[in-house]
Amino acid sequence: MRRIRAYSMAVVAISLLALVVPAGVAAGHGFTVVASGLHSPRGLAFGPGHILYVAQAGDATADGAIFQVRNSMSSHPKTRTIASGLAKTAGENPGEYLGLGGLSVRGRGGNTAIYAVMGESPQAVAEPFGSLFRFRLNGSKTTVANVGEFDFDWTGAHASLWQEFPDANPYAVLALPGHLYVVDAGSNTLDEVMPNGDVHVLAFFPNEAIRDAVPTCVAQGPDGALYIGTLALVDTTVLGPSAKVYRVDPAHANLADPTATPMSIWASGLFPINGCAFGPDGTFYASELFTNPSHDPAQIFANPMGDVVKIKFSSPGVHTSMTHGTLGAAAGVAVGPNNSVFVADNTAFVAPGTGRVVRLTP
Repeated sequence: MRRIRAYSMAVVAISLLALVVPAGVAAGHGFTVVASGLHSPRGLAFGPGHILYVAQAGDATADGAIFQVRNSMSSHPKTRTIASGLAKTAGENPGEYLGLGGLSVRGRGGNTAIYAVMGESPQAVAEPFGSLFRFRLNGSKTTVANVGEFDFDWTGAHASLWQEFPDANPYAVLALPGHLYVVDAGSNTLDEVMPNGDVHVLAFFPNEAIRDAVPTCVAQGPDGALYIGTLALVDTTVLGPSAKVYRVDPAHANLADPTATPMSIWASGLFPINGCAFGPDGTFYASELFTNPSHDPAQIFANPMGDVVKIKFSSPGVHTSMTHGTLGAAAGVAVGPNNSVFVADNTAFVAPGTGRVVRLTP
């Protein structure tokens, strides 16, 4: 299963279904739709001026794209396309599409930079898959590095870590002052991309009891450390909620042996995490791809019961549901300056063009 591990295991079991998941409850039942008609929406991030940015992977009827959502707190938000026509590809199973995943925004005005990462690798698909891009507001695009290419080769040289290596699937990016981090769900690594385009593997996330960890998101905590959420999809389907949030301090990374980089489990017992962010008050938010407790993937993705949970930084063992499972398959999360939480919904296994971004009701 070389393709995006966020979904491929489950699709094998439901390939004969129509793959049309209900759009979820109507606005007013815990959330408000702020953008609709999207095609596999993935990463979300706020930029200057409280503008929300959305990465779209694409599907059978549309290519990848990046959008702005202005006035996201109003009853009439406005969407503007920043970039379009970006590469996408169908996965190995019906309803699975690969393209842009996570994004992160830095700078202001004309210096605003939108970093977005594309899944897979050129070895497995073609260029530009695996690339980390920097977009400007005028839509211009620069390739910072092909992280997927590097990670594919790295896993090939470390094949003893996982039976399905070589593999790569860059899925999330976090731009901080002086640092640019990428989480790869295929290589199970946290990477740092240097200004000259070099890629350093900082940490490798250990395998679960059945499958690999599949890290899918990264956020900086109030203590300055990085918090990385995992999918653990297969283990969750078989054993129950197995997703975790790891704490990693990049300053203590073991570049010679990333498997020895110190890390701790900050939170556990979660359904598959597909996006995460910290709010201004230090609260951690994680989207759960599904919360359907069934062990049958066909039942899960017929009604995924996606959710967002919030976790106070001082109480990582307490997980509070924000939607009570009323979302579809949820993806990226972003938190506005007033602690309003936004999540990408219907990110996969739905009819084309039924993706959306919703604002959760406090």
